[in-house]
Amino acid sequence: MSSAQTAPGREAEADHTSVPRWGRDVPEVDPSGRHFAVIAIGRPARAVGEAWAERIAASGAPCWVCYADEPDEPLLRAFRERLATAVVGWRLMLAGPEAQIARLRSEAVRAGAVPAEIRMHATETRSRRVYCPHCRSITEADVAVGGRVTCHGCGLTLVCDRHFSRRLAAYMGYAADAEDAP
Repeated sequence: MSSAQTAPGREAEADHTSVPRWGRDVPEVDPSGRHFAVIAIGRPARAVGEAWAERIAASGAPCWVCYADEPDEPLLRAFRERLATAVVGWRLMLAGPEAQIARLRSEAVRAGAVPAEIRMHATETRSRRVYCPHCRSITEADVAVGGRVTCHGCGLTLVCDRHFSRRLAAYMGYAADAEDAP
């Protein structure tokens, strides 16, 4: 089968996707929240985080706020401490690049947060994390859905598929030549 042809059944898959859909509107602060954590990654996200923190402060609810250029080890350590002490009524507000906030969301859910307790706003979607099912590594790169990226783990050329794993915070990849018969 040539690469220009579609594998049987693949044409229907275009209608089914788990790619995150980011709205232009910034999510509102959940008024039912009693404790908050706000993380803003990168300069464009800072204004979003500041607006959230202002609204939360006006409500009188306790709020931990962190602004960072990237989710480095000190931020992750502090974030994990907050996750460990989260109580009923805790809300997580994340703003920043899709790849980074999806990763923080995934970690929060693994730690016991309920997805409904998390609000996110993506400030950019160029960079994506792509999971390689061959070596189980994740490669972060500027790649469009349907585009190709070289796996940092095994070197295979992967296609960034339209299926996103919230657990892994990564798009599923598959070998670019997987359907080419030898």
